[in-house]
Amino acid sequence: MKKYYISALSVLVLLGVFYLFYASSPLKELSTSKIDVIEKEREVTNAADYGSVGYGLENLKGKVINEGSTLNSKDNEVLVVASVDNDIDEDRKYALLVFEDYKQVKFKVKNNEQDVNKYFFNMKPNSSINFNVAVPIRSDSSELTFVIVQKPEYKLKELDLIKAGILEQVLSMRYSINKADSEKDVKKVKEVKPNAIVKDGLNENISITNSQEKLQSIMTEKEGKKLKLSAGNETNDEIRYAIIALKDWEQVPVLENTEVLYTNVPPETRHLFDFNLPDVERENNFQLIAFPFPYEVNAENYESQQTFGSFRVVIQNKE
Repeated sequence: MKKYYISALSVLVLLGVFYLFYASSPLKELSTSKIDVIEKEREVTNAADYGSVGYGLENLKGKVINEGSTLNSKDNEVLVVASVDNDIDEDRKYALLVFEDYKQVKFKVKNNEQDVNKYFFNMKPNSSINFNVAVPIRSDSSELTFVIVQKPEYKLKELDLIKAGILEQVLSMRYSINKADSEKDVKKVKEVKPNAIVKDGLNENISITNSQEKLQSIMTEKEGKKLKLSAGNETNDEIRYAIIALKDWEQVPVLENTEVLYTNVPPETRHLFDFNLPDVERENNFQLIAFPFPYEVNAENYESQQTFGSFRVVIQNKE
């Protein structure tokens, strides 16, 4: 089965870019604390030593479903087989999430009759897993996205670019639903006006920061804290984004009364939006996810298949 692979190499390539962003920001400005060690993270020296994660979908007949292609439903339900390769020399936990038109939905896994909105599974070193997934959908759905979260329970509270880079990676598979090529029109959406528009060269796709002038990383912060969402575009063409927020891997509004934030970012520009971290009863992971070119996913357009994640923020209760 053809799978998409993501490895430590992609993280290491990005570290130089991150360094340029963060080197100009004194570390003393970061909100950090000592990490609670949930599991020991190996020192990453090179991609070959660290390994990779493979993932993909196939239909019930065993045929590969290429990302960006069309999923067909039967009786308003999509049935697929998810496959994950944990080609890493360590035990690892993952979580599967599903989004219909960028809104989290419930689904069934294997022969379990119970609907879930997040499915956790553990994998042994250098192992593979396959499981059936059934997703009820609306008749007017346009896109379906499967997201695999690495180490969903790991809470990183200190600035470690290697660990943060691994945890920010969004392993996603995006598909259109029941649409012929001639029917794949761009759905009209209401865009949100940014609080600020900046052209400073710091055009990371999606970031959480506390400064308009810097992409200052936030690793831990208290609930309710006002921060800034930065959506950037380093290309020469406009990029449209659908942006969502996840708290403990469940979707929450990005802004008040805005579950999915749509914005169209001009070339070499970034849009800034003020938002508040949600309330929590205990420490929760929080992450923003940006889907470029919403409702335009296409097998021939690689950019429309991508998904970007911010660094995770550990939200702490005020008490």
